[in-house]
Amino acid sequence: MERDFPEDFLWGAATAAHQVEGFNVASDWWAAEEAGLLPHRSGAACRHLERFEEDFELARRYGHNAHRLSLEWARLEPRPGVFDAEAFAHYARVLAALRARGLEPIVTLQHFTLPRWLAERGGWLASDAIERFARYVAEVARALGSGIRWWLTVNEPTVLAKHGYVTGDWPPFRRGRWDLAMRVIARMIAAHESAYRVLHEILARPLVSFAHSLPWIEPCDPGRWRDRAAAALRRWFLCDSCFWLVRERGRPLLDFVAVNYYTRSIVRWRARGRALLFGVDCLDPHHGDRRRFDELGQEVWPEGLYRTLCRCARLGLPILVTENGIATTDDGLRIEHLSEHLRALARARAEGVDVRGYLYWTLFDNYEWARGFTAHFGLAALDPENGERRPRPAMELFARVARSGRLPRTEEAGEAA
Repeated sequence: MERDFPEDFLWGAATAAHQVEGFNVASDWWAAEEAGLLPHRSGAACRHLERFEEDFELARRYGHNAHRLSLEWARLEPRPGVFDAEAFAHYARVLAALRARGLEPIVTLQHFTLPRWLAERGGWLASDAIERFARYVAEVARALGSGIRWWLTVNEPTVLAKHGYVTGDWPPFRRGRWDLAMRVIARMIAAHESAYRVLHEILARPLVSFAHSLPWIEPCDPGRWRDRAAAALRRWFLCDSCFWLVRERGRPLLDFVAVNYYTRSIVRWRARGRALLFGVDCLDPHHGDRRRFDELGQEVWPEGLYRTLCRCARLGLPILVTENGIATTDDGLRIEHLSEHLRALARARAEGVDVRGYLYWTLFDNYEWARGFTAHFGLAALDPENGERRPRPAMELFARVARSGRLPRTEEAGEAA
């Protein structure tokens, strides 16, 4: 039967080191957890540091041919200028374990966490942060980069800036500092540009991007100019600012576009407080009473993935969906979410959008930052008592699509649920 996705399409899941490995003691997040500044501690997390081989075997068994992982900068460079040979050897074993199972590694070089020594000096705002990051990237490229094709330099600059400097619920816990948030975004994009050049100098034909969180944003009432303005401002801050910054001689300094898509945001203007710059979320009834939301209050809106992919196609680059998922323990809702987002993905491809792969967030439930272990994103559930990974029905549906290259029929989705 005719395929909806080509044979070389990348299918997999995404993880991040701090969220799954455990005992990331040299990082800024661990320091904040131990100081009681965060409501949850990561502790042993999912013990992926020890169990990575069985986790990759789980992915292989369920049809994955790719896996997105992050390398932990704080492990690799626990003190400034001091690189840990044992940590490099560990990640060499991790990458070898992926290749042994036919999983294409998609490597993130910095996924939110920073070495404690850099955070104490201002994090991304430190005067030498970009230079330090470039030096770290060069060490990784020389030691581990052979054979790695896909690279993500940094993860979601706007999300880190929002939580760290506007809402203030993540390190470094600054609140209402829009000025610093924009500086951090600019610094992270500059760090990406530096890393992009380093990777292209050291490696042969790498594909380099940064993972970008791209919610679909629209006004609550399109007929009100204030709502349109609030939505446009939020869209510029969360989506467009990074693409505007990462340009060289008029073109994006990217080899592909890495799309993290989760939700839609419907924005209503409000005149007071921080909302003046950002608008407020609108739940007005005229948007329908059948809207679906996950455990984090994010709307499930697959149409947004289609629209986001079409919008990103204007950049003229290949696209990789590097995160898409839902926080829920409702197996039926997870099945609906996966099926509908895969249909949106196939629709974009059928209209000529060059999407090369899809990475689900995430392989198994993990430490979801300030939410701790209360958000359930995994294709597999995680038993908090013994760490057992228990595949959910959506994992079998994912496997069927990955193996066949075909969208699930309605009855297949129903059977999985």
